[in-house]
Amino acid sequence: MKRVLLLAALVLTLSASAYSQLHVTCPAPPFKKPTDQYRGTLKHRDRGGDTGDPIKVADMYALPNITTAVANSEQNSDRPIPNSAENKTFTLDALLRQAKVEGNDCEIHLEFSDTSATNAKRAIVEIPPDPDVKSDYQMILRLIHARFPHRQLKPDSAFVFPTPIPMKVTGFAFFDGVHKAMAGPHRPNGGHGSAQVKTFWELHPAWNVDCPSCP
Repeated sequence: MKRVLLLAALVLTLSASAYSQLHVTCPAPPFKKPTDQYRGTLKHRDRGGDTGDPIKVADMYALPNITTAVANSEQNSDRPIPNSAENKTFTLDALLRQAKVEGNDCEIHLEFSDTSATNAKRAIVEIPPDPDVKSDYQMILRLIHARFPHRQLKPDSAFVFPTPIPMKVTGFAFFDGVHKAMAGPHRPNGGHGSAQVKTFWELHPAWNVDCPSCP
């Protein structure tokens, strides 16, 4: 496996420079290191090429479904599911609606939609705090800080963008079997992001953020 994640104390450091490093630390508990995370090997794969197959949110909803038995099986715990989209790289062109640093793994969860409609279906893209995607991780933190200057940048705080932000981002397809297994009548998406997220397909890990309006 490729790297060790270095996380500082529970401190947020901000600088006047737009390109300074912003630090958000997710303390343990609940933080889990990659080896303890669900399918952590997949979530922390080395980044691929700068671009992949073009895809929209609607296309992510059209990807073939995977059963929880297959997604959560022991044989697929540390490898892409054979003959599935998990073996492919995609470049999503969509609108960023929400961003949040998850406290359990310090990954940035981004929610995208194809339109700015309030009820538009969304899909999740995740950028881990890994060295080879550091510049993309920092770009999103700078964007959050620039758009919400009076809010504390901390884990598990959702930042909803009043005006959706056009963005392209590349990543590996990933099927989240944990949330699918948690789905039920009262929570159809198993707590997989906001209520508008209705697919268990993600881009995870993601990189090469192309955001013309980002600082």
